[in-house]
Amino acid sequence: MSPLHIPSELLIRVGGNFALRTQDGEGWRLLTALFLHGGLLHVGLNMFALYQAGQVVERLFGRAGFVVVYLGAGLLGNVASLWWRQGAVSIGASGAIFGVYGALLAYLTVQRGSVPVEVFREMRSGTLGFLGYSLFAGFAIAGIDNAAHLGGLLGGLILGAALAEPVFSQLPVRWLTWRALAGIMAVVLIGISMWRATPDVAHEREVDTLYQQTVQRFAIEEQDLQREQTQLLEAVRARRMSEAAALEVLERELIPRWDRQVLQLSWRMAPPPREWQRNELIQYATARRDALKALIQALQTRDAEWIERSRNLQQEADSILLQMRLRKSVEEPGQ
Repeated sequence: MSPLHIPSELLIRVGGNFALRTQDGEGWRLLTALFLHGGLLHVGLNMFALYQAGQVVERLFGRAGFVVVYLGAGLLGNVASLWWRQGAVSIGASGAIFGVYGALLAYLTVQRGSVPVEVFREMRSGTLGFLGYSLFAGFAIAGIDNAAHLGGLLGGLILGAALAEPVFSQLPVRWLTWRALAGIMAVVLIGISMWRATPDVAHEREVDTLYQQTVQRFAIEEQDLQREQTQLLEAVRARRMSEAAALEVLERELIPRWDRQVLQLSWRMAPPPREWQRNELIQYATARRDALKALIQALQTRDAEWIERSRNLQQEADSILLQMRLRKSVEEPGQ
């Protein structure tokens, strides 16, 4: 293991923010992930950014205010990361650091008169420059968690605006407490909303697993049904079986099995990317079953219309199967 790059598996074990674990009763990962980094370069860059603004923000908001901003923004950033991308491991203090810069920007906006003009301009340009460059880099470079950055920035702006007070404040402590609580509650409500809107990864995996199992069982049963139908008809043509006996097997065994396949596919929930496949499998199984029913009617009545209907339904099923294979080859090239 290189000190410049720590494997994701280890980061998950020691507290990284990973949806499958965080959503499964391990919400504490939203906090612990703030103090984990992917390597020396990652932690070095974050600490340098924090050093640049952290001292100023601590002086403006006090130690308690700084802790509220840092943790509140960091937690909101990690919830935003969880909401935006469930398959990745989120670690690092960047969400909290964006919150620190967001709080500084909020202070410069709300308490503009408390800072000398020259100092104000310098701090504002430095803050906006850092935020702009970092967000641009996050969108331009793969692997950077911009959701955590934006979530942390939002948390910092809210908490910074709520906690901002003149350098020599005369406001009653009770008034400042209420403002702080209002800011914290706003961040909490936003975090809860994001958490509730986050897809349940464990449920989605369960749905996907059960759906794949259903499709695999259908594929096996469909081949068996096709083979048995072919063998029955060949036995009738070769006079190894009477037509009446073959019809009884087709009606009492094969048709109910096709019915079960249609029902199982209809009842089984499919993951959103596979809804189209489930719907077409239902259409395919229905066409095969109805083609067999029409064939049975044709054998019983000797009516050419039923033979034509059975042939048309078989062609419809073949067409559906071809469409599914073509679409799958486009979506999964090389497989």
